This record gives sequence, structure tokens and C-alpha cells, in this order.
Amino acid sequence: MSSTKDSSKAHPTIFFIFGGTGDLTSRKLVPALYNLFLDGWMPDNFAVIAMGRTVYTDVNFREELLKDINQFSRSGKADAEQWKAFSQHVYFQVSDVQDSKTYEEQGARIRHFEQMWGEAPTVIFYLAVAPRFFSIIAQNLAKHHLADNPEKSRIVIEKPFGHDLASAKELN
Repeated sequence: MSSTKDSSKAHPTIFFIFGGTGDLTSRKLVPALYNLFLDGWMPDNFAVIAMGRTVYTDVNFREELLKDINQFSRSGKADAEQWKAFSQHVYFQVSDVQDSKTYEEQGARIRHFEQMWGEAPTVIFYLAVAPRFFSIIAQNLAKHHLADNPEKSRIVIEKPFGHDLASAKELN
């Protein structure tokens, strides 16, 4: 990893990306995370877990992302060694936002990484999905106690935030 910043003191972090097979993920989110990695801004212990209905293995998903990185990354085509170092932190979880199993699997992954890293990670839930799914996902995250810690949990909602003022206030 080429590093311009010492990321060894950064907290372990898990990024769950709902809508992990979408255009936003392939064109913006993963290239941005990859560039943060190249620039040394990612913590040593991190996981990017893309979620979606498409059936991918981790390996298949990483192959698809590499094509996107080569096309959309501001740093140009990926260096093989740097991509290998980054992509070992990338996973895919087949999921359905309305199925409790999805959130149970997220909880298991969080516990797995917490045990492996020896400390509770910061968990970021990025909702790169249609606005109609925001409340479904937020309610399920609450129901499964996945975002209970305000110091370690973040829910990021991709705009538009609701479809009018009333729905935006409800989401808030």
C-alpha cells in the first residue's frame, strides 16, 4: 500500500453498502474507498461488504469491481499488488432488505471482525438504494440492534432524502 498518512491509529471500520451492485457503488463509492486506501487514509483493519440481490461470490464480485476501478478510479488503472491488498478487504453478501436473515448475517459479520480485530469496529451502513427502502432498512437495523451505538454506528443515506418534506421529516 502506498501511504501518505499513518492509518495505524484509525479505528477498525466496516462499510456495509446496501445496493452494492448498483451504479453508485461501482462508479463512485468503491473507487473512492480504493483511492482512500491508496492515499493511506483507510484503517489497517477494514472491511467493505457490498450487499445486493445478485448472486456473487467474493471472488466474482472483486473481479467486477476491478473492471470498475480501472474505468472510474481517479488514480487510473489499478496496480495489481495494490488492488490485491485492497480487494482482500472486499466481500459480497447476497441480501434482501426485507429479510431478517440479511441483518442476522450482518450481525454475525460484525461480531466476526470484532473478534478478529480485538476491538469494536465503527460500522457504516451506506444506503445506495431507492428511497422507498430507507425506512425498511433503518427499521431492520434498529430491530436487530445493529446501529445502537451512536459512537460506533453511522447510517448514510444517499439523496434524495425522501420524496417531499413530510417523508424527509419521517426519515429523520
